[in-house]
Amino acid sequence: MPKCFLGTSLYEACPPSCRLTFAKQDVDEDCIAKEKLEAFLQDRVTFKIGISAFSQIPAKTLEKFIWNSKDNLELISYFLYIGEPTLVREIIESFSNHTLSYLFKCDFENYMNIRDSIKREKSIKHMFDIRSFKYWTFVSYLRICDLIQYFVRYLKEPEYACQFIVILPSEIVSNLNKYTGLDFEEEKSLYTALGDSIYELPLQSPKIYDHMMQLFAEDPEVSIILSTMEGLIHRQQLILETSEKLINYIGENRIDKNFQFIFSELNGMEIGTAAEILNQLLEKKMVTISQKLMIIDFLDTGKLEL
Repeated sequence: MPKCFLGTSLYEACPPSCRLTFAKQDVDEDCIAKEKLEAFLQDRVTFKIGISAFSQIPAKTLEKFIWNSKDNLELISYFLYIGEPTLVREIIESFSNHTLSYLFKCDFENYMNIRDSIKREKSIKHMFDIRSFKYWTFVSYLRICDLIQYFVRYLKEPEYACQFIVILPSEIVSNLNKYTGLDFEEEKSLYTALGDSIYELPLQSPKIYDHMMQLFAEDPEVSIILSTMEGLIHRQQLILETSEKLINYIGENRIDKNFQFIFSELNGMEIGTAAEILNQLLEKKMVTISQKLMIIDFLDTGKLEL
Protein backbone atom coordinates (compact mmCIF):
# COMPACT_ATOMS: atom_id res chain seq x y z
CA MET A 1 0.00 0.00 0.00
CA PRO A 2 1.48 3.42 -0.99
CA LYS A 3 2.59 5.74 1.80
CA CYS A 4 3.69 9.37 1.92
CA PHE A 5 7.23 10.32 2.88
CA LEU A 6 6.10 10.66 6.51
CA GLY A 7 4.89 7.08 6.44
CA THR A 8 1.13 7.73 6.39
CA SER A 9 -1.01 5.36 4.31
CA LEU A 10 -4.25 6.04 2.44
CA TYR A 11 -6.30 4.71 5.35
CA GLU A 12 -4.65 6.84 8.04
CA ALA A 13 -5.33 10.47 8.94
CA CYS A 14 -2.70 12.97 7.91
CA PRO A 15 -0.42 14.13 10.75
CA PRO A 16 -1.10 17.73 11.86
CA SER A 17 2.40 18.86 10.80
CA CYS A 18 2.15 17.97 7.10
CA ARG A 19 1.16 21.39 5.71
CA LEU A 20 4.03 23.08 7.54
CA THR A 21 6.49 20.40 6.45
CA PHE A 22 5.54 20.76 2.78
CA ALA A 23 5.65 24.54 3.00
CA LYS A 24 9.24 24.36 4.22
CA GLN A 25 10.30 21.87 1.54
CA ASP A 26 8.21 23.35 -1.30
CA VAL A 27 7.47 19.85 -2.66
CA ASP A 28 4.28 17.85 -2.92
CA GLU A 29 5.20 14.85 -5.07
CA ASP A 30 4.99 12.40 -2.18
CA CYS A 31 1.72 13.74 -0.73
CA ILE A 32 -1.19 11.30 -0.93
CA ALA A 33 -3.76 13.70 0.54
CA LYS A 34 -5.30 14.10 -2.92
CA GLU A 35 -5.89 10.35 -3.08
CA LYS A 36 -7.47 10.50 0.38
CA LEU A 37 -9.89 13.20 -0.76
CA GLU A 38 -10.80 11.14 -3.82
CA ALA A 39 -11.27 8.07 -1.61
CA PHE A 40 -13.52 10.09 0.72
CA LEU A 41 -15.71 11.06 -2.25
CA GLN A 42 -16.02 7.36 -3.02
CA ASP A 43 -16.90 6.48 0.62
CA ARG A 44 -13.72 4.43 0.95
CA VAL A 45 -12.26 6.31 3.92
CA THR A 46 -13.70 7.95 7.03
CA PHE A 47 -14.62 11.59 7.55
CA LYS A 48 -11.64 11.97 9.91
CA ILE A 49 -9.28 10.97 7.12
CA GLY A 50 -11.02 13.21 4.59
CA ILE A 51 -10.94 16.34 6.77
CA SER A 52 -7.33 15.68 7.77
CA ALA A 53 -6.38 15.50 4.09
CA PHE A 54 -8.15 18.78 3.41
CA SER A 55 -6.39 20.40 6.37
CA GLN A 56 -2.88 19.27 5.39
CA ILE A 57 -2.80 19.04 1.59
CA PRO A 58 -0.37 21.49 -0.11
CA ALA A 59 -2.15 24.51 -1.60
CA LYS A 60 -1.00 23.86 -5.16
CA THR A 61 -2.22 20.28 -5.01
CA LEU A 62 -5.57 21.37 -3.58
CA GLU A 63 -6.08 23.87 -6.40
CA LYS A 64 -5.44 21.15 -9.00
CA PHE A 65 -7.92 18.90 -7.18
CA ILE A 66 -10.64 21.58 -7.27
CA TRP A 67 -10.35 21.99 -11.04
CA ASN A 68 -10.56 18.25 -11.77
CA SER A 69 -14.35 17.99 -11.37
CA LYS A 70 -17.48 19.70 -10.04
CA ASP A 71 -17.74 17.01 -7.34
CA ASN A 72 -14.25 17.93 -6.14
CA LEU A 73 -15.22 21.60 -5.99
CA GLU A 74 -18.36 20.87 -3.98
CA LEU A 75 -16.37 18.73 -1.54
CA ILE A 76 -13.85 21.50 -0.90
CA SER A 77 -16.68 24.06 -0.55
CA TYR A 78 -18.17 21.81 2.12
CA PHE A 79 -14.88 21.55 4.01
CA LEU A 80 -14.45 25.33 3.80
CA TYR A 81 -17.95 25.68 5.25
CA ILE A 82 -17.22 23.47 8.29
CA GLY A 83 -13.55 24.34 8.67
CA GLU A 84 -11.93 26.34 11.46
CA PRO A 85 -11.82 30.04 10.42
CA THR A 86 -8.05 30.48 10.70
CA LEU A 87 -7.39 27.41 8.56
CA VAL A 88 -10.06 28.40 6.03
CA ARG A 89 -8.56 31.86 5.68
CA GLU A 90 -5.08 30.40 5.20
CA ILE A 91 -6.30 28.01 2.50
CA ILE A 92 -8.39 30.54 0.57
CA GLU A 93 -5.71 33.21 0.63
CA SER A 94 -3.23 30.72 -0.84
CA PHE A 95 -5.46 30.21 -3.90
CA SER A 96 -4.95 32.11 -7.13
CA ASN A 97 -7.59 34.63 -8.24
CA HIS A 98 -8.37 32.23 -11.08
CA THR A 99 -9.40 29.52 -8.59
CA LEU A 100 -11.10 31.91 -6.17
CA SER A 101 -13.25 33.44 -8.91
CA TYR A 102 -14.34 29.95 -10.02
CA LEU A 103 -15.15 28.98 -6.43
CA PHE A 104 -17.14 32.15 -5.83
CA LYS A 105 -19.12 31.94 -9.07
CA CYS A 106 -20.20 28.42 -8.18
CA ASP A 107 -21.20 29.55 -4.68
CA PHE A 108 -23.13 32.50 -6.09
CA GLU A 109 -24.94 30.25 -8.56
CA ASN A 110 -25.97 27.98 -5.67
CA TYR A 111 -27.14 31.02 -3.71
CA MET A 112 -29.27 32.25 -6.61
CA ASN A 113 -30.88 28.81 -6.86
CA ILE A 114 -32.03 28.94 -3.23
CA ARG A 115 -32.62 32.68 -2.86
CA ASP A 116 -36.36 32.54 -3.50
CA SER A 117 -36.83 29.89 -0.83
CA ILE A 118 -35.14 31.99 1.88
CA LYS A 119 -36.65 35.40 1.15
CA ARG A 120 -38.86 35.21 4.24
CA GLU A 121 -35.86 34.78 6.54
CA LYS A 122 -35.45 38.29 7.97
CA SER A 123 -32.01 37.44 9.37
CA ILE A 124 -30.68 36.81 5.86
CA LYS A 125 -29.91 40.04 4.02
CA HIS A 126 -27.30 38.75 1.57
CA MET A 127 -25.58 35.52 0.58
CA PHE A 128 -22.86 35.83 3.25
CA ASP A 129 -25.50 35.55 5.97
CA ILE A 130 -26.07 31.95 4.87
CA ARG A 131 -23.86 29.54 6.79
CA SER A 132 -22.76 27.67 3.67
CA PHE A 133 -21.14 30.83 2.28
CA LYS A 134 -20.10 32.57 5.51
CA TYR A 135 -16.53 31.32 5.10
CA TRP A 136 -15.93 34.16 2.63
CA THR A 137 -16.15 36.57 5.58
CA PHE A 138 -13.02 34.95 7.06
CA VAL A 139 -10.91 36.23 4.16
CA SER A 140 -8.85 39.39 4.73
CA TYR A 141 -10.21 42.64 3.30
CA LEU A 142 -7.10 43.17 1.21
CA ARG A 143 -7.49 39.73 -0.40
CA ILE A 144 -11.15 40.46 -1.13
CA CYS A 145 -10.17 43.78 -2.72
CA ASP A 146 -7.64 41.97 -4.89
CA LEU A 147 -10.35 39.56 -6.02
CA ILE A 148 -12.70 42.47 -6.76
CA GLN A 149 -10.08 43.95 -9.06
CA TYR A 150 -9.66 40.57 -10.80
CA PHE A 151 -13.40 40.24 -11.44
CA VAL A 152 -13.73 43.80 -12.76
CA ARG A 153 -10.49 44.30 -14.68
CA TYR A 154 -9.63 40.87 -16.03
CA LEU A 155 -12.90 38.95 -16.17
CA LYS A 156 -15.09 41.99 -16.93
CA GLU A 157 -17.65 40.59 -14.47
CA PRO A 158 -18.43 43.37 -11.98
CA GLU A 159 -21.74 41.67 -11.15
CA TYR A 160 -19.76 39.16 -9.07
CA ALA A 161 -17.30 41.68 -7.63
CA CYS A 162 -20.04 43.95 -6.28
CA GLN A 163 -21.40 41.16 -4.07
CA PHE A 164 -18.41 41.57 -1.74
CA ILE A 165 -19.07 45.22 -0.96
CA VAL A 166 -21.57 44.34 1.78
CA ILE A 167 -18.91 42.54 3.86
CA LEU A 168 -16.23 45.22 3.58
CA PRO A 169 -15.87 47.72 6.46
CA SER A 170 -17.05 51.26 5.85
CA GLU A 171 -13.50 52.63 5.90
CA ILE A 172 -12.49 50.24 3.10
CA VAL A 173 -15.57 51.00 0.98
CA SER A 174 -15.04 54.72 1.45
CA ASN A 175 -11.60 54.38 -0.19
CA LEU A 176 -12.29 51.42 -2.44
CA ASN A 177 -10.31 52.73 -5.42
CA LYS A 178 -7.25 52.98 -3.16
CA TYR A 179 -7.54 49.36 -1.99
CA THR A 180 -8.57 47.81 -5.31
CA GLY A 181 -6.57 49.96 -7.71
CA LEU A 182 -9.62 50.36 -9.95
CA ASP A 183 -9.66 53.34 -12.28
CA PHE A 184 -12.57 55.75 -12.74
CA GLU A 185 -14.50 53.69 -15.30
CA GLU A 186 -13.82 50.37 -13.58
CA GLU A 187 -15.07 51.66 -10.26
CA LYS A 188 -18.14 53.12 -11.93
CA SER A 189 -18.91 49.75 -13.56
CA LEU A 190 -18.59 48.07 -10.15
CA TYR A 191 -21.20 50.32 -8.53
CA THR A 192 -23.49 50.20 -11.57
CA ALA A 193 -23.54 46.41 -11.25
CA LEU A 194 -25.28 46.86 -7.88
CA GLY A 195 -28.48 47.85 -9.68
CA ASP A 196 -30.96 49.55 -7.36
CA SER A 197 -28.75 48.63 -4.39
CA ILE A 198 -26.35 51.35 -5.51
CA TYR A 199 -28.32 53.80 -3.37
CA GLU A 200 -27.71 51.71 -0.26
CA LEU A 201 -23.95 52.07 -0.66
CA PRO A 202 -23.60 55.64 0.67
CA LEU A 203 -25.86 54.69 3.59
CA GLN A 204 -23.45 51.86 4.41
CA SER A 205 -20.41 54.10 3.93
CA PRO A 206 -21.43 57.79 3.98
CA LYS A 207 -17.89 59.01 3.27
CA ILE A 208 -18.15 57.61 -0.26
CA TYR A 209 -21.05 59.93 -1.11
CA ASP A 210 -19.05 62.84 -2.54
CA HIS A 211 -16.90 60.45 -4.57
CA MET A 212 -20.01 58.77 -6.02
CA MET A 213 -21.42 62.16 -6.97
CA GLN A 214 -18.24 62.74 -8.99
CA LEU A 215 -18.33 59.28 -10.56
CA PHE A 216 -21.92 59.67 -11.74
CA ALA A 217 -21.92 63.39 -12.52
CA GLU A 218 -22.59 62.59 -16.21
CA ASP A 219 -25.30 60.04 -15.39
CA PRO A 220 -28.50 62.04 -14.64
CA GLU A 221 -30.54 59.01 -13.55
CA VAL A 222 -28.12 58.14 -10.75
CA SER A 223 -26.82 61.61 -9.84
CA ILE A 224 -30.30 63.13 -9.43
CA ILE A 225 -31.39 60.41 -7.00
CA LEU A 226 -28.10 60.64 -5.10
CA SER A 227 -28.47 64.41 -4.80
CA THR A 228 -31.83 63.98 -3.06
CA MET A 229 -30.14 61.76 -0.45
CA GLU A 230 -27.67 64.34 0.85
CA GLY A 231 -29.52 65.10 4.09
CA LEU A 232 -30.11 61.39 4.74
CA ILE A 233 -26.42 60.64 4.13
CA HIS A 234 -25.26 63.32 6.58
CA ARG A 235 -27.66 61.95 9.20
CA GLN A 236 -26.36 58.41 8.64
CA GLN A 237 -22.78 59.61 8.96
CA LEU A 238 -23.65 61.26 12.28
CA ILE A 239 -25.23 58.00 13.49
CA LEU A 240 -22.24 55.85 12.49
CA GLU A 241 -19.58 58.21 13.81
CA THR A 242 -21.34 58.86 17.13
CA SER A 243 -22.05 55.15 17.60
CA GLU A 244 -18.39 54.28 17.02
CA LYS A 245 -17.27 57.00 19.43
CA LEU A 246 -19.65 55.77 22.14
CA ILE A 247 -18.76 52.11 21.63
CA ASN A 248 -15.05 52.89 21.98
CA TYR A 249 -15.67 54.98 25.10
CA ILE A 250 -17.93 52.42 26.78
CA GLY A 251 -15.36 49.70 26.19
CA GLU A 252 -12.71 51.64 28.10
CA ASN A 253 -14.59 53.26 31.03
CA ARG A 254 -16.70 52.49 34.11
CA ILE A 255 -20.46 52.21 33.67
CA ASP A 256 -21.19 55.33 35.77
CA LYS A 257 -19.07 57.43 33.42
CA ASN A 258 -20.65 55.77 30.39
CA PHE A 259 -24.11 57.24 30.99
CA GLN A 260 -22.77 60.71 31.59
CA PHE A 261 -20.88 60.51 28.31
CA ILE A 262 -23.87 59.10 26.39
CA PHE A 263 -26.12 61.87 27.68
CA SER A 264 -23.59 64.56 26.76
CA GLU A 265 -23.11 63.17 23.22
CA LEU A 266 -26.82 62.70 22.48
CA ASN A 267 -28.18 65.78 24.25
CA GLY A 268 -29.73 68.22 21.76
CA MET A 269 -29.84 65.60 19.02
CA GLU A 270 -33.09 64.79 17.20
CA ILE A 271 -34.82 61.98 19.15
CA GLY A 272 -35.13 59.64 16.17
CA THR A 273 -31.40 59.97 15.42
CA ALA A 274 -30.51 59.42 19.08
CA ALA A 275 -32.72 56.31 19.13
CA GLU A 276 -30.91 54.84 16.12
CA ILE A 277 -27.55 55.42 17.79
CA LEU A 278 -28.82 53.70 20.93
CA ASN A 279 -30.01 50.81 18.76
CA GLN A 280 -26.41 50.41 17.57
CA LEU A 281 -25.30 50.22 21.21
CA LEU A 282 -28.09 47.77 21.95
CA GLU A 283 -26.94 45.46 19.15
CA LYS A 284 -23.42 45.52 20.60
CA LYS A 285 -24.87 44.79 24.07
CA MET A 286 -23.42 48.07 25.34
CA VAL A 287 -26.80 49.06 26.84
CA THR A 288 -29.96 47.17 27.77
CA ILE A 289 -33.45 47.89 26.45
CA SER A 290 -34.47 49.48 29.76
CA GLN A 291 -31.37 51.69 29.73
CA LYS A 292 -32.09 52.75 26.15
CA LEU A 293 -35.67 53.72 27.06
CA MET A 294 -34.49 55.61 30.13
CA ILE A 295 -32.00 57.62 28.06
CA ILE A 296 -34.59 58.40 25.37
CA ASP A 297 -37.07 59.55 28.02
CA PHE A 298 -34.46 61.81 29.58
CA LEU A 299 -33.50 63.31 26.21
CA ASP A 300 -37.17 63.87 25.38
CA THR A 301 -38.38 65.33 28.70
CA GLY A 302 -35.22 66.51 30.42
CA LYS A 303 -36.29 64.48 33.47
CA LEU A 304 -34.65 61.33 34.70
CA GLU A 305 -37.14 58.74 35.99
CA LEU A 306 -35.43 56.21 38.24
